[in-house]
Amino acid sequence: MKLKDLTVSKLNVREFLGEEEDIIELINSIKKNHLISKLILRPTGKDRYEIIAGRRRYYALLKLEGEEYELNENDYVVREDLSNEEAVLLSIDENTQRVSLSPMALNKAALKLNNEFKYEEKKIAKTLGISPARLKKILNLSTDINRMPQTVRDELVKSPDKALINDAHWDHLRKIEKPEVVKDVVDFIMDKGASARELPSLIKSIEKNYQDMDNKPVTDEKSKTNVKEDVVGPIEYMHKGELVLEETDGKLIFKVIGKDEDKEVPVEHYLEYLRNPSKFKCYVNFKLKIKPLDD
Repeated sequence: MKLKDLTVSKLNVREFLGEEEDIIELINSIKKNHLISKLILRPTGKDRYEIIAGRRRYYALLKLEGEEYELNENDYVVREDLSNEEAVLLSIDENTQRVSLSPMALNKAALKLNNEFKYEEKKIAKTLGISPARLKKILNLSTDINRMPQTVRDELVKSPDKALINDAHWDHLRKIEKPEVVKDVVDFIMDKGASARELPSLIKSIEKNYQDMDNKPVTDEKSKTNVKEDVVGPIEYMHKGELVLEETDGKLIFKVIGKDEDKEVPVEHYLEYLRNPSKFKCYVNFKLKIKPLDD
């Protein structure tokens, strides 16, 4: 049996995304030890088979040896009796043993279990090893996919250990009305990182900034009419420290907590830095720490 005789089953819950880094360690392992775990195959026609479990091993071998490579009999198991439902369950089990499934892979698995095999939500959650509350967030991904920023989509297909944004983040982001606020929050997370628990404070601060901008008229010297200020800069900061979002007298502000002093950083300055860092001659070098606000 050659690699060219195989295809990855559509029932496999994890999709190949061209993740070179994801299989490079596996390639090195195969070079040293050959295949440790067998491919699980199901026949699809004469001398043709689909891979139910072992997708990464297949791509690693393909990269290493090419499609003409002939598998040893000890490299695979053919399961002719495997039903579609059993194939999906085997794929879920095989993938979750290796690493946690990405939110979009969980979504794909949940939809298959529900649409094709009529699993109820409680049984789906148990099969996937997640809580019913998280399952609801996972199912929302497929209904929201068309309004997600591409950056969010790209993060949700990554394994949890590599992604900066997950389904818990999106559960907060999906409730934001203004697309520009969503973009600023996403840029903020990608730039400095923030847990889902920290997002309500961050979102509240950014939304407040937009409200302030909407309510702040700026006089244009030529037309003598009120126009909205949408350009900030050039701005120079020399202060270094830790950026903290905190509430003081009901007002949300950023502060750079340094060694000898605290320096307030206007929210609009930081947001403009994310949008257009070239407008800033210098900016603080910091890591983000958000103090969640009390409800």
